[in-house]
Amino acid sequence: MIILNLTLKGIYGFDDFHINFSYPKKIVNSIIEHEHLEGRERFRYKKAVILMGANASGKTSLGKALLRIFGFMIDGNAAPLFEMSAGEHGYVSIDFVNADARLQRLNIQIDTVRHETDIQYLTADIDMMDSYEKCVTKLKDRTAEATRTTAALKKLIGPVHYRFAYPEIEKTLKLTGANKQVLLKTLRAVIGTLDPTLQDVRLSKDLKDTFIIRRGDTEIIIQDGKLLNRELLSSGTVEGIDVAMFLAAILTRESSFYYCDEHFSYIQSDIEKRIFGIMLDCLGPNEQLIFTTHNTDMLDLNLPKHSYVFLRKHLVDDRYQVSAISASDVLKRNTDSLRCAVENDVFASLPQDSLLDELEMGWEDEPR
Repeated sequence: MIILNLTLKGIYGFDDFHINFSYPKKIVNSIIEHEHLEGRERFRYKKAVILMGANASGKTSLGKALLRIFGFMIDGNAAPLFEMSAGEHGYVSIDFVNADARLQRLNIQIDTVRHETDIQYLTADIDMMDSYEKCVTKLKDRTAEATRTTAALKKLIGPVHYRFAYPEIEKTLKLTGANKQVLLKTLRAVIGTLDPTLQDVRLSKDLKDTFIIRRGDTEIIIQDGKLLNRELLSSGTVEGIDVAMFLAAILTRESSFYYCDEHFSYIQSDIEKRIFGIMLDCLGPNEQLIFTTHNTDMLDLNLPKHSYVFLRKHLVDDRYQVSAISASDVLKRNTDSLRCAVENDVFASLPQDSLLDELEMGWEDEPR
C-alpha cells in the first residue's frame, strides 16, 4: 500500500485537509533508495515521511483516520467511518497504489444522520513512463463495478497490508518460525540498548508464541505480542518493546504501509535517530513509512526536504483548521536550512505559548 494523496473534510479535527505524498523531481544522491514505484521510475512517491507538529495538531488523528479507511477497504464496515466524522457529513478521498501497477482512487461521502455512505471508485493503469500527475488524468470511473456486490470493492482493491503503532492499538506479530527469530534478535538489540540489565531475552520452551525477558530472578512475559507485566519496566523500555515489534514487522515484510506515531517520547534522541535509520534501510520496494515525532534532532538527518511534512492548526473564520506543509514546497534551494526554518517557525508548526507568557507576567504582579 502506497498513499499518494489524501483529502479529509469533517473527519476528526480535519476540515478541508489535504496532504500529498508524491514529489515531482528526482533527487540526486538521495539516501532513500527506490523512492518510486518498482519498474516505473517516473511514478515517484515519498517513501519515508517524518511528520512533525505541535501537540493536538493532528498527527495521531491522521493515523486513526487512515486505519479506519483501510478497515473499510477490507471489510466494507462503515461504522468506524461514522465514528470519525465530526458532524452530520464527512468526506474522504484517497489515491493509492496497492500490490499492482494501478492507481486507485476511493471517494467516500459519509452521512452520519442516515448512517449511509456513498462511494466513488476510479482506477488507471500505470504505464512505464507515467508519473503520478499524468496517471491522475487517466482515471476512469468504475463505481458501478465496485458497488455491484458487497464484496466487489474489496476484490477490486486487493489485499491491504498495513502496520500501525500507537498506544491504543494492541501490538501483535504473525509469529512464524522465521519471524520469531527476527523478533527475538530485534528485542535483544532494542531493549538491551535501552536497559543493559535486560539482555537475557529468550523464547519460551513451554508457552506458545511467548518471549521471556529476565532481570535477575524476575521474568517479564510477552505473549502473543502482548506485554503482560509492564509495571515492572520503565516507560522507555515499554516503548522499546513496541518499537522492536514494529521494526520486526518491517524486517519480515509483514506489511507494505507503516505508521509509527510518537513511540519515542521516553527514548533518547540519538537512539530514536538510529532506529529510524534502521527502519529506513529495511524498507523494501513499494513500501511506505510515516513516522511522527516531536524530536527536532530528526531535522539533522540527511534526508530530502520532501521527506519532512509539518502539521499546523490555525484559526480560519473563528474555526480551527489543520493544514499540512511539505518542507520542499517552502525551501526551494539546496542551501536552505531546515532546522533554521523550523526554529524561526517558517512552517507555523511550533506551539503557541503566549498564554504562558501571560502567566509569567501575571506572577510578577502577585504580592510576595
